[in-house]
Amino acid sequence: MGFTCYQPHTALSSYVEKIIKVEFHLQANPVQEIIFVPDYHQYLCFILEDKIKVMENGLLTTRADTILVGSHLNSTTVQLGKNHCAIYVQFKAAGLHHLFQVPQQEMLCNCYDASLFLGTQATELTQRLCDARSEEEQNTIIQYFLLKRLSLIRNPHPFDQAILAFTEGGGNLSIEEIAAQSCLSMRQFERICKLKLGLSPKLFGRLIRFYNVYKQKELHPGLSWCEMALRCGYYDHMHMIRDFKKFAGVCPGGMEEDDYYRSFPYHRA
Repeated sequence: MGFTCYQPHTALSSYVEKIIKVEFHLQANPVQEIIFVPDYHQYLCFILEDKIKVMENGLLTTRADTILVGSHLNSTTVQLGKNHCAIYVQFKAAGLHHLFQVPQQEMLCNCYDASLFLGTQATELTQRLCDARSEEEQNTIIQYFLLKRLSLIRNPHPFDQAILAFTEGGGNLSIEEIAAQSCLSMRQFERICKLKLGLSPKLFGRLIRFYNVYKQKELHPGLSWCEMALRCGYYDHMHMIRDFKKFAGVCPGGMEEDDYYRSFPYHRA
């Protein structure tokens, strides 16, 4: 399994976390099943080889070649083919909304065919990425596309920078303080959060902490869950367990024992 990460152009750094190329070829098992943990990021995904299948209401649904993915509050079971190749744009908080103007309350816990928002450009982009001669060329194609989108958008609202500070603080900053930095009343701040993030600021903060503690445990498996909880801003171990039960439906130890669980995009590094 191979991963290549690219940092966004400086102009995109407030909106894009990174661009990730994933490629693997399975020798034995024709299908790889993975359970993605809940995630506060949003994504633009280009599936270049072997379409993704997602378990929905007990049935496997095949996704389009290019999809927009909103934040997820629950674990998602995904099947990947024997030869999987994809490129993922991971957005920072409010980044997807800023660049594509898609109301995030519609995207929450969902993903959509990107052609619904980009038209034929979605298919054309995916084809260009398939035809590219190198990963560097693929990165250039995506960065140019995102920069062009950025050039069409007006200047960011103070909310965008304030919510970045909230995520960089692990979701542990005062909501009243972040609302003030956004130059908004609490009611206005709640409304803008629903539009740009898809959920309330309080729930968004909880989701950030959950994702961060799981990601840190992947990066530092030798540390205990208690240590991870304190690192990520939880008051105590039970506080963290409540969030794991809410978002993942299991206790932390249960996820650790099940090798199918992954943070996006499917690796522990």
